[in-house]
Amino acid sequence: MLKTNDEVDKKVDLNLDAVSMILKQAGKGADEVAALSTLDDADRAAENQFSGEAPTIASLFGKGKAAEFYAGSFNPSPQVAKVMSDSMAFLLERKKNETLLDHRKMLFHSETISGLAQLGFFGLAIPEKYGGSGAKLGDLGPLLRALTFIHPDLAVMFEVHNFLGPVTPILDFGTEEQKEYYLPRMARGELLGSFALTEPGVGADPSRLSMTARREGDQYFISGVKWPITNVIYGGVCILVLKLEGENLPPGRDSGMIVFEVPKTDTPHFKMVRNDLVAFDYLWNARFRLTEMAVPASTLLGPPGKGLAQAFSSLAKGRGGIGVNSAAKIFKLLAQIILDPNQVSSDGLHKRFAHGGWTSFRSTFGKPIGSSPRIRTWVGRSTCHGLAGRVLGDLCFRLAANGVRDETQGMIAKVYATKGLLQTAINVYQIQGGRSVHSDERRKANQRQQPLTMENPIENYVGENMHEFTIATVYEGPNPVLADVGAPNAMTRGIRAKYLEPIGVAEVAGSFGLMPKLKFGMFIAKTVLCSWSPFTGSLAGVKNLFPEKKRYIRKALKRNRVLGRRILMIIAKYQKSFMDQSYLLGDEGGVFDQLCHSLASLVFALSLDKPNPEYLKVAAALDMEADVRMSGKVTTPALQTAWAEIGDLIMNGKSDLFRDLIADIEVGDIPLDPRFIDRFI
Repeated sequence: MLKTNDEVDKKVDLNLDAVSMILKQAGKGADEVAALSTLDDADRAAENQFSGEAPTIASLFGKGKAAEFYAGSFNPSPQVAKVMSDSMAFLLERKKNETLLDHRKMLFHSETISGLAQLGFFGLAIPEKYGGSGAKLGDLGPLLRALTFIHPDLAVMFEVHNFLGPVTPILDFGTEEQKEYYLPRMARGELLGSFALTEPGVGADPSRLSMTARREGDQYFISGVKWPITNVIYGGVCILVLKLEGENLPPGRDSGMIVFEVPKTDTPHFKMVRNDLVAFDYLWNARFRLTEMAVPASTLLGPPGKGLAQAFSSLAKGRGGIGVNSAAKIFKLLAQIILDPNQVSSDGLHKRFAHGGWTSFRSTFGKPIGSSPRIRTWVGRSTCHGLAGRVLGDLCFRLAANGVRDETQGMIAKVYATKGLLQTAINVYQIQGGRSVHSDERRKANQRQQPLTMENPIENYVGENMHEFTIATVYEGPNPVLADVGAPNAMTRGIRAKYLEPIGVAEVAGSFGLMPKLKFGMFIAKTVLCSWSPFTGSLAGVKNLFPEKKRYIRKALKRNRVLGRRILMIIAKYQKSFMDQSYLLGDEGGVFDQLCHSLASLVFALSLDKPNPEYLKVAAALDMEADVRMSGKVTTPALQTAWAEIGDLIMNGKSDLFRDLIADIEVGDIPLDPRFIDRFI
């Protein structure tokens, strides 16, 4: 339930000065105090727009409810299902006919975009009253996966248009007049959307925005640079996050969000240059400068001073999309080494591939390399992380659709899936060996706009796309920043506001702060005692609760309470300086890393609707990995054995995992396939 702006402002006002005082007392410089308090203010404002506690925080410090981590099921309305189906058929047909992409412009073909617009593709997430189909966020995960398999840039375009901006910000923060003006045009595909937060000197620290909007009468005059921005095109619409001038706002609380209609050409006030990227190379990614660009004051989205808070809210939804896309790419990578592109059956638009690819026919020391214990382990681990990452992304969408802002969970969805993708990419690259270094001759010819004269061009999905797999760890917040700064901040914000800030305020005033310290001590004692209890969470409302599922859910809830205890011990030890010990709470073996694996085990177990033996092996491996991480280790012989067994299954053409996860994924030849060397020489 949304709170009023007055309620949010009052709560933030009470905390902001306290945060600044405590940071100063902890020895922070003026610039660092300004930056940290600005971000903390934006975080709290975004969080305080909603009522209720985030499920992840409740599971750490209270009695978590397992049902709140259920990612839901795919159940679109008939209208949404028809638009999705028609769009997929249209895209698959254009891909088959090689008319999906315009290689001369390095963009999707104009007829691809116009055809999608006619089918209602760009209005899927827009309510029916504004000309869209009214899809729920929870229904869009499978669509993003399908788009990733057709062409990964399609999924990015759809995600940027809908989740980052402008559809989601306008729906969440816009006036009725703004919704009626922009959303129908976006639903018709007349305005493709983008989101501009990043600047040359502003990446991980958005408190240092330099683009400004100066208020004069009923206009803003905007000046500054945004770079790099994905999907920003001439004639589109872009959400600008910037600093407001002329609104009498205090420094650090002067951000704003403006809906900017991008001019159709360069002007004296607007200049745009397309970036030459090695990732997302069929999307328009650009840098642009505004110089005293006049826009109506009515384009301000939400109240003055709330730009960063609103941006953080949109970024959280975008992280679900990154998680879903990354999980899909994990399975596409596995398909590339497991499936045999020369054994294909087809039923209409769908192709089915047989196993027998690189892991089967490539032999070393007389045995297929897929029988190697290490490769079996790699493949099984990737299967587990891909399945859990997919459900974490879907959960992120469901929580957002229900008005729940679980910032920690969103970061987990993004970090867990992208780390799994990067690890899988490195392993598959190693499995293919030196062949991964060869250039993709078809892609090179397309990019150079040259005719493809060779009869058997070498294609290389893995080696040519390593940048695609790597960039996922950066978008929507670099993983180290989310793990070492964002997540520790999100996990502890409520405790700091309720317990640490009163202590800090008392000490700044020269008092010992006995009462707030006693309250904090009682909270620690209660939390620690409860973390030892066998009843650490509720299973009410969980469906299809068979014994194994029940056991894995209870274990995950128990682990989360233990992690809550560890967080409190770190806070109690370091108090005002504990954020400087971010490696204890962050990535690479810290509490956040352990929480990623515990939550992955929990959400995957909740997704099981029946005790399928193969999927139970995955659930058992995820549970075992979470336990191993809690002990400070990365793996054990037992865990590697479990991964290897799962690797055997997905490399077996008769298994459920094979049929469900990779048999439908289209793959190309392995570069320099030794079975067909005569094609290349």
